[in-house]
Amino acid sequence: MAGEATKEPPAAQAQQEPAMTEAAQVEELPKAIVRRLVKDKLAHIAGGEGAEVIVNRDAMAAFADSARIFIHYLSATANDMCKESKRQTINADDVLKALDEMEFSEFVEPLRASLQVFRNKNAGQRSEASIKQKEKRRKLDKEPPPQKENDPADDAKENDD
Repeated sequence: MAGEATKEPPAAQAQQEPAMTEAAQVEELPKAIVRRLVKDKLAHIAGGEGAEVIVNRDAMAAFADSARIFIHYLSATANDMCKESKRQTINADDVLKALDEMEFSEFVEPLRASLQVFRNKNAGQRSEASIKQKEKRRKLDKEPPPQKENDPADDAKENDD
């Protein structure tokens, strides 16, 4: 009887399983993106973009879980770097330092180069957006504000007077 008291009833176990499944789904990486990344990289290694690579479903799940765990570990380490600097927001330098700390320093320079390309691309987009915004402001400054015609609220005010 003492052993039975510590066991959970089957209904309680059934309620915990869906909750755990939902939590795992929230943390999962998008399967399509993982599949595309894995297949593209393996095709590149196998001899070019046209190479057909077949990856078992279990292997794909292992890639996705490995990537998720790596991201969690990298995030935690970058967060530690951020806290050492007495900041609350993780930045790219924290991630690069975390990669060094985790002994993945061979990724730092390629990532730094990719980050620079990304920043340059976004800077161009931002400047285009700011130019459009400035043009829009100039147009609004030149045009007089539109006057409301036959506003029922104004009619009601006039009748009250």
